[in-house]
Amino acid sequence: MWEMHEYRNQAAVLEALTAKLGQCVSDCVSTRGKASIALSGGSTPQMLYQQLSHQVLPWQSVTVSLADERWVDDVHPQSNARLIKSSLIQHEARRAHFVGMKTSHTDAFAAANSLSAILARQTLPLDLVVLGMGLDGHTASLFPNALGLEMALSDTCRQVCCAIQPLPDADEPAPLARMTLSLNTILAAHQRILYIRGAAKRQVLEQALTPGSSTDMPVRAVLHNNPTLTEIYYAPDD
Repeated sequence: MWEMHEYRNQAAVLEALTAKLGQCVSDCVSTRGKASIALSGGSTPQMLYQQLSHQVLPWQSVTVSLADERWVDDVHPQSNARLIKSSLIQHEARRAHFVGMKTSHTDAFAAANSLSAILARQTLPLDLVVLGMGLDGHTASLFPNALGLEMALSDTCRQVCCAIQPLPDADEPAPLARMTLSLNTILAAHQRILYIRGAAKRQVLEQALTPGSSTDMPVRAVLHNNPTLTEIYYAPDD
């Protein structure tokens, strides 16, 4: 199930989300001495991470990890780890502990089991997962009809993360392999936030909020899971 938070512009939604994430971190550290958050890449949340990096929080007690990653080293321009390090792990947040998703394996599918064990030790339980959504209805790296999607969405999947090979399309004829948190891991987090922006993605969201195939539109698997709540934060483009 979901709860919608709609704002008039990006400044307003960023202010709300910065406060939301900051409160989550503070509460978790206060309650159990630590916090663990998993973040998504992409252009939409980058400003959020930059704002969050200036917040005075108990960052030394925070583990920051990823919801998904392309199977590239963290110096690659498309690396989500690179994005998080350059936008969040700086200023006040430089004291946070970052856990990436890329291992030395050349094959993402060969790395899934060992990486799951690493993430289980270093990041679980997750207090918060921040998700995005693509125009094709993917979230994290749960891509429509991708190789590995069936396992990643399965309610019997015991892996923390799963390898995914997206199908080629016009925008990406030779897509990179990915690693993604499994659906079970996403749903097990204490809180889930889906942050989207712009009219085009709002239209995709409306479609995703109607019942239908999760294979064709994987974000549905998160939004329609009862009684697990996902909070949606939306504002139009400025």
